[in-house]
Amino acid sequence: MMPEPPRRPDLRADGSPIGTPAVQGSATATLPDGRPKVTWTFLPTLGIALLGFLLGSLAAAPIFAAFGDTTAEGASGVSELAQGLVVDVVLIGTLFLWLRSRHPGWSTALRLVPSARVGREVAIGAGLGVVVRIVAGIAAAAMIAVLTAVTDREVSVPEQVTGDLHGFELVIFALFAVVVAPITEEFLFRGLIYRSVRDRYGVALGAIVSAVFFGVIHYVPGPWPDAVALQVTMVVTGIGLALVYERRKTLLAPIVGHAAFNLIAVVVIVYDALR
Repeated sequence: MMPEPPRRPDLRADGSPIGTPAVQGSATATLPDGRPKVTWTFLPTLGIALLGFLLGSLAAAPIFAAFGDTTAEGASGVSELAQGLVVDVVLIGTLFLWLRSRHPGWSTALRLVPSARVGREVAIGAGLGVVVRIVAGIAAAAMIAVLTAVTDREVSVPEQVTGDLHGFELVIFALFAVVVAPITEEFLFRGLIYRSVRDRYGVALGAIVSAVFFGVIHYVPGPWPDAVALQVTMVVTGIGLALVYERRKTLLAPIVGHAAFNLIAVVVIVYDALR
């Protein structure tokens, strides 16, 4: 019987380099492109996200008490947008503290910002965000056509934000839609949820799971055909942004893509308000 060769001191028992995060149940601690696999799993990530949302909702309660309910036909008004700002800030802070305390090396695994050619990734991410917007629009149009034929009624994608915003309200909307929401949602859905599934079960399942949850948080109450049309739009958008992340290998790209996606809506609403 041949003796086992001595193990190299710079490698783990599974052959992965020491110093990179290990993933339970995986044969290697890195993806084929060299990024470390993430160490968090889906259910704990979902639990921490729900905790962060709860804490954020409690922190935003004074805003609701001051401004009340400003929704119009399911679309968010200034009160809901301001509450969303607070909720997102608390949520991302909760996620950050959890990762920092329980998952060392998380920023390297996510590759928040590339080490070089940052400007190039910003430009490419913005362009891909516009492409995702176009594809999502085509998917929405196709779904509306199908639902209209099936239900024999007029179907439309419900507005998520009311168009009746003016002055400082537009500033809050722009800040939320173009800065805070893209950072928070991409960090959670593409960075944490997508990678928790993708690194174990593959790109397709990761993209679908993260996109479904992405669609759920964008639900707007209303007639079921309209709600379905919006959900399809958001799921297609979520899948598109996951593929942007997968292609560019940095979370900066889908963040900028998401911001560009939302910026189009901001420009339309601001233009309508100023006419």
